[in-house]
Amino acid sequence: MMRRLSPFVLLVLLTAAPAIARESANPRGRVVRDIVTGMTVSDAARRSAQGAPLASSATPASVTVSPVPLPAGAIVLDSTWYDLQDMGSLGARIVIGADGRVYVTYQKDYCELGGGCPPNLGSPQPYPNRAMGYAVRTAGLWDHRGKVQDPDLWGCCLTEKLGGHGSIALAPDGRVAISQHMNEEGCDLRGIFYLQDAVGATTYTGELTPIISPSYLFPQVVATTDGSFTVFGEVPKGGQYDEVNDFRISHLASPGATFGCPVGWQMGAWTAVAPPALFRDGKPAFPSMAAASDGRVGIAVGDFGGNLYLIESSDGTFAPATVRTRPITAYSDAQVTATDSTSTQFRPYIHCHLAYNDTTPNVVWSELQARRSGANVVYFDHRSRILHWDSQRGIEVVKQVAAGEADRYDDLDNGLNGPLSGFNTISVDWPQVGFSADGRETYVAWQRYADTQVDATADAGLPGIVTGIGFGDICISVARTGESWSAAQNLTNTPATDERFFSLAARNSNGRAQLVFQAPATDQAGVTVIGDRGATPGNLLRRIAYLEAPLTASVVGVPPAAVPSIATIRVSPNPTHGAVAFALPRAGGANDWLEVIGVDGRAVARLATGAASALRWDGRDASGHPVAAGIYFARLASDPSVRATRFTLLR
Repeated sequence: MMRRLSPFVLLVLLTAAPAIARESANPRGRVVRDIVTGMTVSDAARRSAQGAPLASSATPASVTVSPVPLPAGAIVLDSTWYDLQDMGSLGARIVIGADGRVYVTYQKDYCELGGGCPPNLGSPQPYPNRAMGYAVRTAGLWDHRGKVQDPDLWGCCLTEKLGGHGSIALAPDGRVAISQHMNEEGCDLRGIFYLQDAVGATTYTGELTPIISPSYLFPQVVATTDGSFTVFGEVPKGGQYDEVNDFRISHLASPGATFGCPVGWQMGAWTAVAPPALFRDGKPAFPSMAAASDGRVGIAVGDFGGNLYLIESSDGTFAPATVRTRPITAYSDAQVTATDSTSTQFRPYIHCHLAYNDTTPNVVWSELQARRSGANVVYFDHRSRILHWDSQRGIEVVKQVAAGEADRYDDLDNGLNGPLSGFNTISVDWPQVGFSADGRETYVAWQRYADTQVDATADAGLPGIVTGIGFGDICISVARTGESWSAAQNLTNTPATDERFFSLAARNSNGRAQLVFQAPATDQAGVTVIGDRGATPGNLLRRIAYLEAPLTASVVGVPPAAVPSIATIRVSPNPTHGAVAFALPRAGGANDWLEVIGVDGRAVARLATGAASALRWDGRDASGHPVAAGIYFARLASDPSVRATRFTLLR
């Protein structure tokens, strides 16, 4: 059984109990401004309505701030006072065309179109023109196309120009499709998408989904090879936004029809994708959608504390006959026995991401530590990790937080005072996967937070309890077929600049990572509109930036003669049914050890090399028991310059 408390109650308990663990996705559960309606929600009023005592919510009256730089090589595309780009479903906001053009969408307040700049935070709706913006880079030059909208929709029921929280896709004919939840025809706020009227045009046609209750929001759009489109939408947990109540898709077989007021929607019915029974409490974590080159559309979705799934439709309609649901993990609560930080069990948090390398699905997700507490399983942001799966490599740990790197981010989980990494985020999180343009390299990127990079002026409205919000950096690791993941590369490396809400391109050119992200103009971490900086933080300007960062572990575009020889361990036979031989690139030393590592990062066997250059392992662990079938890595613990080698053990 997984014990789950209201995040609001959990915060109150944190002030009174020595160790109350994370039992729901967001340990603080606070939202100052409701993201759907834009209305201010009083944290005090909400707690009072729940009958809970009020924790301290004072915010410092003034904060000394300083300008901060963008990462080296990054350029500013735009700026916004509304500093939230994504709730957690990690839709694509950047696409690289086959001709090298870069297409970017982002959420912007557009206060210059009405409401005033900076926004009036005392207004019932400070951001009346919030929507997705669009920019494209051609031959090195950026062209800013402005707000994505369709004035032909105005005035059907009434006119409302508030939207946002969308994604971008590139249709086979070269037109851009951008989703957002919008209510331009004034009949209902819901997920829809906008299709360019022609390649390069600055006008769009709104492709509307049906109105149903509840409304499906925070949409993503994908374009398939046959010219059809699939829009995904979710019903959020209003005021918490740490999971979703439901998600569905709407399919457009062929664009061309125009909306007929009031119910002439062009898109098909909202179609259920997964039964609630698939998820432990009936509520999935944030889903992520992508399209393959063969016309398939997939949705990766996790379950906080549970398992991860890939749900694919052969044609994007998600009609029952087209759907295949594939469990990626096989976790159970029975596997969790340790009651403290020695636990080797980890479970999915709330973020995952899907991208296709041609027709091969790749899924990445974040996990946090699971511990036993009586009959319950509870969760801690301790040694959290990023994992990758594809059908060839299986499940692999790409990054796991090391001791001394982010030790403080589970303090609140332990009932102590400590920092948070911010809204809906753990110490390594927001994982995304992409590829080199030729598909030979796979890139996994994530946000990371460190103990040494915390903004102590941000307290989530709980001074003395929350001791700061982390400054985010964006890191990445590279892998090629048959090779292990490279050491993490910090792409941004700005100790006092808080990079968040990044989106990594699915295809990246010339051995570089291409991404768009949000970063503040000052050394103030966290998400203002969601409450990371307390109830009255004032207006804080955020920059929308583009970065094209060379990858140190990439060999794309490097002539073969220029690629340095990499020392590796040779394994034979591979795959093996039992014993395996390791040929080392050099003779060992007195203190050398070869380790056999499982995909969870744990060493299952250690072999002293001595002066030998070849070793044999019998497929047993340190206790003499045969290890389970699966994927393993052989590495020299004493020499990180020797690349670990992957091999498969069959039983």
